[in-house]
Amino acid sequence: MKKITIKEVAEEAGVSKTTISRFLNHNYGNMSKETKARIAEVIERLGYRPSKQAQALKSKHSYLIGVVVADISNMYSSLLLKGIGTILEKNGYQMIIMDAGNSITRERELLQKLLDQSVEGIILQPSSRQSQQYEFIKKHNIPLLLVDRQTEPEQWPSVLTNNIAATKEVLEKALQQGYEEFFVLSEPIKNVSTRELRSQTVVQTVLAAKKKCQVIEVASKAELVEAIEAILAQPNKKLLFASNGRVLMESLAVLINKKIILPETIGITGFDDWSLTALVGPGITSIEQPSQKIGEIAAQELLKIVIENIHQPEEFIVPSTIRWRKSV
Repeated sequence: MKKITIKEVAEEAGVSKTTISRFLNHNYGNMSKETKARIAEVIERLGYRPSKQAQALKSKHSYLIGVVVADISNMYSSLLLKGIGTILEKNGYQMIIMDAGNSITRERELLQKLLDQSVEGIILQPSSRQSQQYEFIKKHNIPLLLVDRQTEPEQWPSVLTNNIAATKEVLEKALQQGYEEFFVLSEPIKNVSTRELRSQTVVQTVLAAKKKCQVIEVASKAELVEAIEAILAQPNKKLLFASNGRVLMESLAVLINKKIILPETIGITGFDDWSLTALVGPGITSIEQPSQKIGEIAAQELLKIVIENIHQPEEFIVPSTIRWRKSV
């Protein structure tokens, strides 16, 4: 099929190529309603599709947003990307997705690649806690927005969930159930603000109630199994708190494989939900992060900066939902 050119569209609509270009870039000026309607009708009838590259060159806009996640295999990332993509598409932008693989070195390389591709903004799930790690982005005058995690000192707008409040609410309910010993299972905490916030909140809440608490970091499936076996050997009434969805689901898999009865032998809760925990055992009480909603708000706020040039560091909190079931 022959590709329709902007010249043919202009001739058919009886206007100049400049007018068509202005129409495509939503720069209507004094263009009449009749002219706009006629151009729109011709574009649809001829099936004209403008070249994104050509538009970018003329308008000095790439209409590209870079998105870097720490681990794309995580369900959180999938839902986050869906939310971001939905908003960007509605606004005529496309996203370039990058996976840092939980590596600070790889993350920096990917960010540089995005800058080389002239993205208009970047949404980042940071792998480092240090703001200075991202200072080089400022030199390019490219807007940066953080999701899920914060850096120190705070320099960029961020979209997070209410980690402290949600964790505390679940723990206080667990304490009412008579648990004596609490165990936080987490992937390595260093550099990840959310893991630190959640583990610290558990420890502070439990110690304030004069109960025992231990934080155990696991970097592999073998370490997770070993940790759970050690926890199960404890004689007191105990609760396991998983710091994220991956740890929660892997812990449940270990407990089910060992035919452990929940919550009689051990209680379990943590982040995230994703509806899967409703199907396990007696139903798992968990904290459901609104990952897709976080993505939508992140995209909306970044576009405000990109399009309206509003640079205002701000923290946006999107509350999580606690799904109360019978595992605690």
